[in-house]
Amino acid sequence: MRRTWTVGSVGLMLALGLVGCGGGDDGSEASEATTATTAITTQTDPPPSTTATTSQPIPTVTPADYPSALTNRLATEWDDETLANEVVVGLAPESLDTLEERVPAQDLATDPLLTYRPEPLPADEIDSLIVFTFGYRGEDTDRDPGPVNEAMADTVEAFVADHPVPVFAQTTVANLLTEREVPNVTSLDQGTDSDGNLVYLSTEGAAQLAVSKSEEAGEPLGTVGVVGFADHVGRCLLTTASVGLTAGVPEGLDLPDDYDPESSQPWTRSRAAYLPTDLQARIALPT
Repeated sequence: MRRTWTVGSVGLMLALGLVGCGGGDDGSEASEATTATTAITTQTDPPPSTTATTSQPIPTVTPADYPSALTNRLATEWDDETLANEVVVGLAPESLDTLEERVPAQDLATDPLLTYRPEPLPADEIDSLIVFTFGYRGEDTDRDPGPVNEAMADTVEAFVADHPVPVFAQTTVANLLTEREVPNVTSLDQGTDSDGNLVYLSTEGAAQLAVSKSEEAGEPLGTVGVVGFADHVGRCLLTTASVGLTAGVPEGLDLPDDYDPESSQPWTRSRAAYLPTDLQARIALPT
């Protein structure tokens, strides 16, 4: 399954610095309202008379505690109330405290830090692409891209066929694009340690590397189209904004959203494994 990004009524425009986002389906509500009702009875014999009964509105009820309000927001973003509840219950107290300091209860419903379905940018506004990989198969010395990154390469190849812009992609996807002879691809390569082992390249590290590579080439990134796994792309946007980029998901982009249960990175094998990791990473993002 793929998730196609189209312009909706709740939006995200990421500009210089951290910005606003929106997305997701309506979650569960803890409130119910009853409005006044009036019943009118009319008779011709005896003379007409009117009676009315009125009930008082029931006040709207909001979650009385921060974890409940957080669960409501995540249930909306993830379209999964059960998983949202499990993740919030599993948060360490210090993580919950840190999040509450950063996103007060009154902001929980709208704060972009918790947006997982950002509104896309028009494709013709995109000047370059940054592609963030998601998982892989095999060992570091002999990696297989896996189905998620293969699907991501398909998405990028299709986009640049219609919108020929420079592509800055993490190595796994960059290699696939190069093999397919997609033009103007720059690989965001991992470094190695003293023993020759690959060093993990974080989402933030990839964004920073894209900035430095573009500066070396004398090609400003401009407005960046971010390509990533559907549940990961929201944090990719927050991260690109934190390094000073204007970015968004290109409209109409077909992002992969099926997890690979055989991924060599355990946290990328399922939503239940990934979303708690993603939320912790968001809490740790620089303010």
